[in-house]
Amino acid sequence: MVNQTTDNPLLQAIALCHDDMTKVNACIHENLKSDIMMIPAIGHYIVGSGGKRLRPLLCLLIAKLFSYSGERHIPMSVVVEFIHTASLLHDDVVDSSDLRRGNPSANGVWGNQASVLVGDYLFSRAFQMMVADKDMAMLSLMSDVTNALAEGEVLQLSRTFHLEMTEEECLEVIERKTAVLFAAAAEVGAHVSEQDQKTVRKMSEYGMCLGVAFQLMDDALDYLAEAKEAGKPVGHDLEEGKITLPLIHAMCQDEELTLRVAAISERDGYEGDDREWVRSKVHQHQGAEYAMSRAKDYAERAKALLPESGDTTLLKLLKDLADFSAQRMY
Repeated sequence: MVNQTTDNPLLQAIALCHDDMTKVNACIHENLKSDIMMIPAIGHYIVGSGGKRLRPLLCLLIAKLFSYSGERHIPMSVVVEFIHTASLLHDDVVDSSDLRRGNPSANGVWGNQASVLVGDYLFSRAFQMMVADKDMAMLSLMSDVTNALAEGEVLQLSRTFHLEMTEEECLEVIERKTAVLFAAAAEVGAHVSEQDQKTVRKMSEYGMCLGVAFQLMDDALDYLAEAKEAGKPVGHDLEEGKITLPLIHAMCQDEELTLRVAAISERDGYEGDDREWVRSKVHQHQGAEYAMSRAKDYAERAKALLPESGDTTLLKLLKDLADFSAQRMY
């Protein structure tokens, strides 16, 4: 029988960082405490809803790569996870999403108002933790990250049903809205390990490339996966007005598809067989495969940014994680 833990780099990373992740989870629970009971209820619900914890894991792995032996990476990993979780709470409200990882979304359970306000709490809690850390460089980094995330959300909203969306514009949204937090997680791991600025910058770029690959695979899976496998509705991106790379690639080759997407835009949603018709057209023009090939390009860029020397097991694992981000089917 194949040992999935040894074959899956994500499971390998989780196993390798087990002790640190136990501390991260304890820190999460400690910092979700509040006498306003809705805050820990929603916080624990969204944090414990089956996410991969890839961002804090990335921070822990890179700190381990540079033989860091302190404890600062634990609360700073939680800061990254809180900012990510807050953005998920806000995203689901903006996108009117009813599901998150196969479960009812927080706004579906508690309503939009509670989700937005608890998201605000998590943002502010993250900044309290950074102030306690007393490192201006980290406070500056995360201030820039939260600003970029907000800009990315507004940019994506401004490009809702933007039929002239180019690949470059699509990648800009991905970098600002998703990959910037992967970059921050990797940078934190290098920074707490007191690496030089060149190394910190390369680790940040590694995280950025890994994050772009991860999101491009998400966009491909929206046109490839079945709902049960994806843990969310498929074909949902266009329904929300998101013109992602698989669709961009297909529309460049198919005027009929472009006209159908324009009609969906005018109706502000699907009707009849729109969902499956669009998915079949994207499949016909290999839109998802094109997005996956671009994800692999970013994975290769990520691997090239890693140090040439260091713990060989950790270096291989970080390379395998980049490949995993560009090849995963869930």
